[in-house]
Amino acid sequence: MTDTKLTPTPTPYKELLLVEDRGDYAIITINRPEKRNALSVDAVFRFREALAEVSTKKVVILTGVNGSFCAGMDLSDSARQGELAAARSSSDLPPWTAVQKDIRNHRAVFIAAVNGYALGGGSTLVNTCDLAIAGESAKIALPEMGFGGWPMQAGPAAVKRLAPKHAAELILTARRVDAHEALRMALVNKVVPDLELMDEAIALAEQLAGYDEYALDYGKKAIQRMQEMSWDEAMDYGELTSRITRGLSTSAREGMAAFIAGKRGPGQGA
Repeated sequence: MTDTKLTPTPTPYKELLLVEDRGDYAIITINRPEKRNALSVDAVFRFREALAEVSTKKVVILTGVNGSFCAGMDLSDSARQGELAAARSSSDLPPWTAVQKDIRNHRAVFIAAVNGYALGGGSTLVNTCDLAIAGESAKIALPEMGFGGWPMQAGPAAVKRLAPKHAAELILTARRVDAHEALRMALVNKVVPDLELMDEAIALAEQLAGYDEYALDYGKKAIQRMQEMSWDEAMDYGELTSRITRGLSTSAREGMAAFIAGKRGPGQGA
């Protein structure tokens, strides 16, 4: 009998990223199990569609199927990536860069639920998201230096998010760090057992989704912009953001009145 090597069935386009609507929040799941959720050109375009589909949500959880978060860009799709690059005008963003911009400009707070491998572009997603929870099996790396290259998006994302020597270590050594070392480096906010990962991410999403939509949206944008400001500029911008959210949000006024009346919300004590 001759052994037959089975070829994994490619995932249909619409299923490359799955979107689950849960009211005020959503879950986006990268779904290329045959490639450990590495992103092809089609998957990147589907990513942008999925982000548009959740445009009204307060919170979005981002994760991957089958024990892998995202193994980066699909190197076997490099020919098509090259064709797209050659066809772009100088004013066009590369599609993967556009995904990161879409996430940062999105009104929702993004939570990365990091299960298994987050390599290259997968680490970019972890850093682009506002918050990140890792399962204990998570492995995060920027492997490009091992290929004799520079991590095009993962490098800048690490430099912007991490302490300089932590970013340099990840970029220059190309080694994989486990979940607990990722926590020490502040790549993630929390580490939990793998089986508890989605429960933790969902609990956080539900907490955030209970907050005012304007406060979340303007708060996310303020955090991003303050990173480029001096102390005094950030203080002034914080005052502006506070005035804007109070003006737009009825729940802010109601919450202040409730606090004065003795009712306490999250983080406000007993």
